[in-house]
Amino acid sequence: MNGLVRRKKRILQKILVATGIVSAIFVIMVIVLVSAQKPEDLHVTNVDMKTVSDGVYTGSADNGLVKAMVSVEVKNGIILNISLTEHEHLLGKKAEKITESIIKEQSLEVDAVASATYSSDTIRKAVENALRQGE
Repeated sequence: MNGLVRRKKRILQKILVATGIVSAIFVIMVIVLVSAQKPEDLHVTNVDMKTVSDGVYTGSADNGLVKAMVSVEVKNGIILNISLTEHEHLLGKKAEKITESIIKEQSLEVDAVASATYSSDTIRKAVENALRQGE
């Protein structure tokens, strides 16, 4: 009986080791795949707000890794509000506060949020695309 218990423990240990190895390989594969993807370089150009009519405009942007969709409210050449309606990101959640900087500066020429550059640029490009609809 004691030998049977030991044999079951060894089998269980082998299963646990095999599961750990398979899990580690899976995690490494995911890391390699994600790091191998290169996001598209989005060129953001400032918009002359004098040319944007009053209204609410939607815009989106996708750099291959990050997607964003925004709704931008403009009145009298001033950005009143930016609502982020969609933001698919990896680790760029904190980039969402860039909308506050855009409103404060009334410009797309604001610094990216540290450690969230791809998301920051994607959100800025989505805002640009929205504003272009009002020109």
